[in-house]
Amino acid sequence: MTYVLDDPAKLRSLDPQDMVGLVVRLGDLLEEGFELGRRLDASGWERPGHVLVLGMGGSGIGGDLLRALLYERAPFAVTVVKDYVPPAWVGPGTRVLACSYSGNTEETLAAYEAASSAGAQCVVVSSGGQLVERAAAHGTPTVRIPGGLPPRAALGLLLGPMLGVADRAGWVEGLGAGVAEAARLLRELASEWGPGRPAAENPAKELARALVGHVPVVYAASRLAEPAALRWKTQLNENSKVYATWNVFPELNHNETVGWALAGQPEALLQVVVLRDPQDPPRLVRRVQVTREISLGAAAGYHEVLARGSHPLARLLSLVLFGDLVSVYLAYLNEVDPTPVAVIDELKRRLADA
Repeated sequence: MTYVLDDPAKLRSLDPQDMVGLVVRLGDLLEEGFELGRRLDASGWERPGHVLVLGMGGSGIGGDLLRALLYERAPFAVTVVKDYVPPAWVGPGTRVLACSYSGNTEETLAAYEAASSAGAQCVVVSSGGQLVERAAAHGTPTVRIPGGLPPRAALGLLLGPMLGVADRAGWVEGLGAGVAEAARLLRELASEWGPGRPAAENPAKELARALVGHVPVVYAASRLAEPAALRWKTQLNENSKVYATWNVFPELNHNETVGWALAGQPEALLQVVVLRDPQDPPRLVRRVQVTREISLGAAAGYHEVLARGSHPLARLLSLVLFGDLVSVYLAYLNEVDPTPVAVIDELKRRLADA
């Protein structure tokens, strides 16, 4: 099956909207979004009591990435809400980043209205729609980003503005340099792992081949990699149209590790992928090793993906890009178009009719 991934004509027929072309633009879109965010006046955002990110699906994963990036670096908490209702503690001391690529995500619209009513200071990141209209009515500053992409392919345009606001507000040092390194590295990796690199020399294509006919189990070896594991899971769902699951060390050692003991025959359907960071603490490295030895031997396969880069943002997004490409290559091997998400479209249609 690997030859399919090296046949440009076949890939064009499977991917008429060029999802793979959008995936490899992550570095460029990140830089573009960052510059858009930096244009915003961040007055009043310098010392937030709490940062709240509102967003669903492809628009919400940027909040997860921001939270992981700032966890050990910012003197305040970042909470991501993927729901209609924000927490009861939201108030004037809260800074809210409301993200919806289309601007019409009903959960985000409801949460934004509630946060605004509670007195929170908000910024909207969107390409248009009702969210931009309501932001104008409320006088909420807005980062207007280019539209026309599937939300999950617009990650750079959604994460970038949040990083731009964070940089203008001075939340952490060196963020601009981190974005520059990440964008540069992502362009290099897009060539190294992209569709033009033959499968025999392309670890992303080889991993996709191993996942065919199996259920991917994606584990993050540390907190930094946690949102990357979630991104892998959701991209495998939407692009590859397969079921996948994810978890994170060390938490999974307190529950999921036991579940492997009596999994029985279904274990043969599972392929484990562990996302690693070169700067993982030694104790977590040992946990991964021991877990593999005592629990994961019955899986159909075990794979590790090691982050690349120096800055935490670069390392995190290198894991994201690898997973995005794996998900598209797996779609090709499954002979499905990675772009359409018919089930989500049907769900929205039925909810609109309700």
